[in-house]
Amino acid sequence: MLTKETLRERIKKLLKSIPAQEFLSHGERAAALLRSSPLWAEYKTIFLFLSMKSEIDTRPLIEAALQEEKKVFVPRVQAKGLVFCHIPSLLGPWQKGPFGIREPGENLEPAGARDFPALILAPGLAFDREGRRLGRGGGYYDRFLTELDREGREYSALGLCMDVQIVDEVPVGKTDKKVNGLLTGKLFLPIKENKK
Repeated sequence: MLTKETLRERIKKLLKSIPAQEFLSHGERAAALLRSSPLWAEYKTIFLFLSMKSEIDTRPLIEAALQEEKKVFVPRVQAKGLVFCHIPSLLGPWQKGPFGIREPGENLEPAGARDFPALILAPGLAFDREGRRLGRGGGYYDRFLTELDREGREYSALGLCMDVQIVDEVPVGKTDKKVNGLLTGKLFLPIKENKK
């Protein structure tokens, strides 16, 4: 099996070879797939990430959730963790985070116990069909999902990515968290409950 670093580099190289328009078209198709599933109707609260240029475009899902009056939260990096803040629209206010990524402004309302159960769409560099996820190495989503489990929050977490990011097997460590399903522009694959 590949090491985490080798797999990260391989996927990053693959993503660089994809034309920018494909990230948007896959994002649009992923949004349509999820919206046609019972899972979408089940949740009134959606946690999403603001996609970077080498990630599947999350704007179509954010727009759909806002149009359907779901409560949408996006992350801000704070110390070694993520704080998800409610965004009423795609107009922000935004700020630049520590990694140069667009984040919600500090005056926006953070998620609380009242905002669960929630559907969480998590980024990653690679996923496998067992729900294992390889992030960029900071452990932010692993810590966030671990904290939700510790607090007893109800959620379903889906890995949202391009098709090329689904691999045969993702190497994992003790603190890595699995997702409950995978979503791409061509595939919606629920995985049996597995939060460990």
